[in-house]
Amino acid sequence: MDKLFGIPVDQLLTILLAVFGGVAALLAFSALRNRVAFKMASRNIPRRRAQTALIVLGLMLATLLFSASFTTGDTLTNSFRTMSTKSLGQVDVQVKSDAPSPSAMQMGPVPGSRDAYFDANLTNKVRKRLADDPSVSGVASLAAESASVVSPKTDLSEANTNILGVDGESMSGFDRPTTAGGQALSVSGLAKGEAYISADLARNLNVGRGDRVKAYLGSKPVEFEVAGVYEKGANPAGDSSLAVPLEELQKITGNEGQINNILISHTGPAVEGGAHTAATISALKPLLEKNDLKADPVKKDALDQADKGGEQFASIFLMAGQFSIAAGILLIFLIFVMLAAERKRELGIARGVGMQRGHLVRMFAFEGAIYALVASAVGSVAGVGVGWAMVKVIEAAISRFDGLGGGEFDIAFAFEPKSVALAFLMGMVLTFFIVLISSWRVSRLNVIRAIRDIPEPESRRNSVRGWLLAAATPVVGALSFWQGFEAESMGLYMLGSSLVIVGAALVARRLRVPDRVAFTIAGAGLLVWWLLPASFFERITPEGMSQGGFAMFFISGIMIVIGAVWVLIYNADILLAAIVAVFVRIKGLPPVLKTAVSYPMQSRFRTGMTLAMFSLVVFTIVVMGFIVKGMEGTWRNPNRFSGGYEVRATSGYANPISDMNAALENAKGVNPDDFTAVGSISSLPVGAKQAGASGKPADITLQGADAGYTKSVHYGFEMTAAGYDSSREVWRALAENPNTAVVAWNLVPSKSDAQSGGAKHHFAFEGFYREDKTIPENTFVRVEDPQTGRAEKLRVIGVLEQTANDIPAVAASKATLDDFAGTPTPPQSYVFRLEHGVSAAETARSLERAFVASGLQASVVAEEIRSSAGFSMMMFNLLTGFMGLGLLVGIAALGVIAARSVVERRQQIGMMRALGFQRGQVRLAFLMESSFIAMLGIVTGIALGAGLSGNMIEQMAGDMPGVTYTVPWAVIGLVAAIAYVASLLTTFLPARQASKIYPAEALRYE
Repeated sequence: MDKLFGIPVDQLLTILLAVFGGVAALLAFSALRNRVAFKMASRNIPRRRAQTALIVLGLMLATLLFSASFTTGDTLTNSFRTMSTKSLGQVDVQVKSDAPSPSAMQMGPVPGSRDAYFDANLTNKVRKRLADDPSVSGVASLAAESASVVSPKTDLSEANTNILGVDGESMSGFDRPTTAGGQALSVSGLAKGEAYISADLARNLNVGRGDRVKAYLGSKPVEFEVAGVYEKGANPAGDSSLAVPLEELQKITGNEGQINNILISHTGPAVEGGAHTAATISALKPLLEKNDLKADPVKKDALDQADKGGEQFASIFLMAGQFSIAAGILLIFLIFVMLAAERKRELGIARGVGMQRGHLVRMFAFEGAIYALVASAVGSVAGVGVGWAMVKVIEAAISRFDGLGGGEFDIAFAFEPKSVALAFLMGMVLTFFIVLISSWRVSRLNVIRAIRDIPEPESRRNSVRGWLLAAATPVVGALSFWQGFEAESMGLYMLGSSLVIVGAALVARRLRVPDRVAFTIAGAGLLVWWLLPASFFERITPEGMSQGGFAMFFISGIMIVIGAVWVLIYNADILLAAIVAVFVRIKGLPPVLKTAVSYPMQSRFRTGMTLAMFSLVVFTIVVMGFIVKGMEGTWRNPNRFSGGYEVRATSGYANPISDMNAALENAKGVNPDDFTAVGSISSLPVGAKQAGASGKPADITLQGADAGYTKSVHYGFEMTAAGYDSSREVWRALAENPNTAVVAWNLVPSKSDAQSGGAKHHFAFEGFYREDKTIPENTFVRVEDPQTGRAEKLRVIGVLEQTANDIPAVAASKATLDDFAGTPTPPQSYVFRLEHGVSAAETARSLERAFVASGLQASVVAEEIRSSAGFSMMMFNLLTGFMGLGLLVGIAALGVIAARSVVERRQQIGMMRALGFQRGQVRLAFLMESSFIAMLGIVTGIALGAGLSGNMIEQMAGDMPGVTYTVPWAVIGLVAAIAYVASLLTTFLPARQASKIYPAEALRYE
């Protein structure tokens, strides 16, 4: 992992290390000068070991989340890198022709597209140019093709097999084909008509040594005898490959004395070979330009993409864990507030004998630093274990697929020491920063009240600091509200309005409005404001205002939890009366119940913090459950993703099917009457950018849809140009009007992406957003043929919906594509709609058998969609589980509160026993106290999650039809059960300890 949220990891690590070192040095210096305060701080840690363990558990959660996210990112980065180097081996740079290929018009988004041939003698010139470079270990000639390979013996085929013509004499420095037993195979020793094949190809065709296979490198097949099977080593190629001597492949293809690749290998391990790429390409630049060649840094590009993939996964999990981190911050405050309450008399005496407020801050800072150090160290290591578990879940999900990127994707667990160090430092700095704030708050005690253990009075309502905070909050909120309205940012708009409501409560309190009235109204206002339907805001906000993405979700969760906690805490007496009224008839329960419920409500701050932690985490899990359950509806109708087709197929370039409808009439084993619609798409690699925009064109695939496709496709559009009232009109115009185009949804940015700095496509339009709904007039995409330099402007008339999988970038009509290319472009992608009752699976198999010479590979669209849905749902569930780690915060908080309550209420327990409370009643009172807080937090979180999910599902349904508001009963029940049972288990030991206190012993305690 090289970057985190766009910041270089090394730079972030250096900054955090500097902060950590500075703070550590400052604390060490202060400890030497204040040894008494340091000793007082450190001696408290081993006094109550169970409580210390709970504190460390709570404090380490943020670090654990950081470490788990980074470990997952490191593992996936390593796996992506392994996959990249597996197909490239020791090949670091590929030199290819920069001139048009005879088959360039047939290139598309399929593996093994043909490259133009050039003079094989150029390999020697490249070798001479790099002869003095010690980093270059090998230069070799290669001819590469892609074709369908068939076994006459088994009648099995493998489309798009990589056919490699290898110059065995120049392969020094490169991988050699190697059998499973480790024996190296010499391609130069093959006789005419012999070939080596990969183990995957052998398994797929069910053939072995001595069997014969046919490769369709043209209209007529070429037969080879299998001379051996290699497990690895023939690169660059996919899993299915076939290797023959270079001279033989040149003769077969009619390219004697020519090649289409020069391979360059660097010294060192495969992953490190990309480090020398820039120097090699620079040294070859004059030679390449002179001979119309180009050098592709294939290894470096593959590794860069792998790193970006790992960074994205790490960022996703960090964003998913931010609610748990917020709950962890609340726990840190709670822990130190309770520590101060526990040591109130001790601190008061210390102040009475001369200790200053600064000494108290230092003392708690010392203790907090020790806790933070231990918690961060444990959390960073434990996070590696959690990351390992998450990786295993991802591995199980991916194992259900045939592969990613055209080959098997193996996940290899890995983590970098600097990622663990980064997690430790982030957790340490965050925890210690919160500790300092908490320590400052703790130090503000009155000596007399502390010594006599008298409760602190409410804060002064007329203090200057309080008035400044109360007045500044609504002012800042109003400015944010206006800025959000002007910038069309829903996140700022809603945050600002919420701060106005919060600020109004603070001002009202300063004006001596009762707390219950001020905070109940403010809390209810936050709840109503955030839970209003999305349609309400559409009427009062500018059209197309950004929804804010994940940042908006985070803000909404924080605000509605604050609102709910205020309403509950400041109306606790009403809640208490209602609970007692419900259970008053149960014999022996009312006194226990009143005791259990009354005590938490006497400490509003403490109870409110715990309630907020539980509610916040449960809320996030419930919302994710609603999203996952709601999205299941999108997968039930495959037509939303398939465009209305049941079978999709692709063919190789060597022997394309120009007219599929005509081919079906003569296809053996295929009934033309089974099809109600057949469409095809041709492809051409081009450079593209928005007309009038600056910068270089991005490499994309321009597609040409034939009349069969445009007449039958069901995909809709998120945006259309003015004058088009329906999707069908757009498709008709695309077919009839030259130089028109439709583009994929991700080429047009959303406002939330632009404002949050989210990931962008390598080519994107500017000046409008998807929320605008109408494409501005004169919006053109300029496409350029990188081979010929020919350019054309295409008018954009539609932006496809997100479910349109057939078109990844830009599509025009086939006539427009042929005109731009200057020659007919044979299609490589085909779609089929079947008559009712016709089996899609059997049709796919029949098509593959009928068009084996063309390397046709057909698939059932519904199966692809179900497979993709299963993977997506599993990843969502993994994120939900990751968020569920935040429950540890609430559970730890209840444990800390319960442990503290036993000490704090020792005399009260003695009085209860003296008045007749039995041991079981005391134990029950403590368990009911924890149950009350836990259940209140669980119910609040579920209610808030269910309420906000309605708005989120409504917004999602606008972009993704089929999303429905469905209650995830299983998720809700599981979360409630786990949270409640865990809270009881955490508080059982303190409750049991409280029940064993003898009355006389408790009443003598001081």
